[in-house]
Amino acid sequence: MVDQETYLGSPDNPKTAGIVCYITLIGWFIAYFALYKNNRSSFAAFHLRQTLLLHILSFILNILSLFALWGWVPVFVVILLAVILFVLWLIGAFSAINGAETPVPLIGSLAQRMFPDL
Repeated sequence: MVDQETYLGSPDNPKTAGIVCYITLIGWFIAYFALYKNNRSSFAAFHLRQTLLLHILSFILNILSLFALWGWVPVFVVILLAVILFVLWLIGAFSAINGAETPVPLIGSLAQRMFPDL
């Protein structure tokens, strides 16, 4: 019998957890608790750390947007930060899809240091 690599989408494939964690915060929880907890891999842990920091930054940006509504923060600042965060998310998602452990620019190495036990 030929040893086959698990297909993408299988809970046993670490690439599945790496991709799912980029799909909203609920996707992060699914990737962590349903896919990663029972089948730990360095690839999935790498992307879980990065997306956790991306989701935290997204939450902070949402709070900052409330201040923009009240006029305390310029709207263009919030829009610029949202575009930067979206580009970082795209870079990380494509890295996971391609099966690479490429750190997201600006925050990738910080995420790896902030959440080493993940």
